Amino acid sequence: MKINTPYFIPLISLLLISCGSKEENKKEPETSVTTELVKIVKDTQENRETLVHETPLTKEQFAAWLPETVLGMPLTSSTINMLPGIGSCGATYSIQNRRVRVMIIDGAGEKGNNAVSTYRMSSTMEYDEKGSWGSTKTTTINGIKVKESALKNGKFNLSMFYDNRFAVDVETYEVSHEELEQLVKELNLGQLH
Repeated sequence: MKINTPYFIPLISLLLISCGSKEENKKEPETSVTTELVKIVKDTQENRETLVHETPLTKEQFAAWLPETVLGMPLTSSTINMLPGIGSCGATYSIQNRRVRVMIIDGAGEKGNNAVSTYRMSSTMEYDEKGSWGSTKTTTINGIKVKESALKNGKFNLSMFYDNRFAVDVETYEVSHEELEQLVKELNLGQLH
């Protein structure tokens, strides 16, 4: 079993810090946190080992998936497999200033597996942050766990690790919060195969 050190050093550090700072009478929650961290590390390693042996989607497979319209906006540009050895697809849908940009990276293969590692780890976390820039929270849209950022300028960014394989980023301009669910539905991520 190959252990990827960059993932485990922060997790083990977090584990040690969390275990060392609790009071003696709080053993049960501590055990629960430790058990959850061990499960996350194990699941992450199993996912990595599975994906490294998979074949990234081809240009033809991405092209077959690529929606022609999203929220009534036509596809205005796309780039498929722009990164050597990594299955990827970028698409822009727009009408005037209203725009949606989508970027998908396939986690299959050695390079793809490394490329999606931050999404894999992010998908195990819960977010609830606010600042002068806007807010970020973990939510579920159409059954998919999503890291949703609402920026002060009215933009939304969605980040997800779909099907334990695909890193998906969506950036919107002049799209309302109420339209995000429809947007994710129209991306039809279930057709990525």
